[in-house]
Amino acid sequence: MRRRRVTLIAVAAAMVGGLLSTASAAPGCSVPPPVNGTCVGASGFSSDNVEQVKFVPFEVGTATGARVIGHYLFVTSWKSFSIYDIKDPLNPVRISTTPIGFMFENEDVATNGKMLLFSESLPGNALHVWDLQDYANPKEVGTLSGAGDHTTSCLFNCKYGWGSSGTVSDLRRIDAPKKLGKWNTGLPGRSIHDVTEVAPGMVITASQPFMFLDARKSVTEPTLLATGTSPDRRFIHSILWPRHGQDKFILVGGETNEHPRCDVPDESAHFMVWDSTNWKKTHTFKQTDQYTYTNGAYVDGKPAVGALGCSSHWFQEHPTWHNGGLVAVGSYEHGTRFLTVSPKGKMKEVGWFEPMPGGMESAAYWITKDIVYTIDYTRGFDILKYHGPLK
Repeated sequence: MRRRRVTLIAVAAAMVGGLLSTASAAPGCSVPPPVNGTCVGASGFSSDNVEQVKFVPFEVGTATGARVIGHYLFVTSWKSFSIYDIKDPLNPVRISTTPIGFMFENEDVATNGKMLLFSESLPGNALHVWDLQDYANPKEVGTLSGAGDHTTSCLFNCKYGWGSSGTVSDLRRIDAPKKLGKWNTGLPGRSIHDVTEVAPGMVITASQPFMFLDARKSVTEPTLLATGTSPDRRFIHSILWPRHGQDKFILVGGETNEHPRCDVPDESAHFMVWDSTNWKKTHTFKQTDQYTYTNGAYVDGKPAVGALGCSSHWFQEHPTWHNGGLVAVGSYEHGTRFLTVSPKGKMKEVGWFEPMPGGMESAAYWITKDIVYTIDYTRGFDILKYHGPLK
């Protein structure tokens, strides 16, 4: 999410106020039986192959993103971060919640389970380094001024950080981080929002065009290997290349801001699939399909209106993904969309969870082959069970 929408989230959170239940459990699709293919849970609607098992509340308007390392979940917000033991995925146990003050923001959580980075772009412009040796008592051990890019991601198991504005941070001494320079000098990508390391030193960027880079020889002067360019130069929010960059397809999410209706021309973002088959020869990627958001009546899985627009946000492919398969997409007021990608790169929606009016799904993470956690800006996180097709 881009920074100018903090106010919108706060307004939306205030609007919903006490509308949403904060109960810890919610009925699934069997209670009551689905009606017209739609299940009504304690705090949302879903297709009849998606079950809302449980809801874990946060402070209204704070939950931002998460990362799963082993059987631990790291959830960040604008006021704190929390660590959960999710050995039993349906019953997460909170180990700790650590206040951090207002640091905007840490949507794409950067951690290797031993340390955690918090990139404070506003108001302090600093990178904060937390030691996670004791999950019950995390400690901030280093602060790097001037390195508060909008997002910062780990490279080489968090030995280095790459920021969305280009800042390269040396984190080999976590108590004394230092800036090494810029990684994006002379590269074609613009409006960089995030980077993802698909294999050690091999990075794909959420930018326009998006770029595939080799930083194995130099973290400050990476080699440009390939690009993917949208003709309309749309904003790219997030990007994944499954199976450590060996898959046939790249998954790309777009984002629009502050557009309440999807039916206005050019105001609906898209979730996209790109073919990587010939990148070594052509040094380019080719788009194969896109999913476009539309409005509805909530009970049909689509919101009538939305403060944050018609966008995908953070997403994750299913554990069985191989040259296509299933992906869960956090989509703001459009909830969580479950999409399949065929061997030819064509998409089909196969399931959905739509939070009650006021919900804003930021991200979706597969915990097991049938359980998904979805992070919601205004509510907390939902535990969903998916019973639909994988292809």
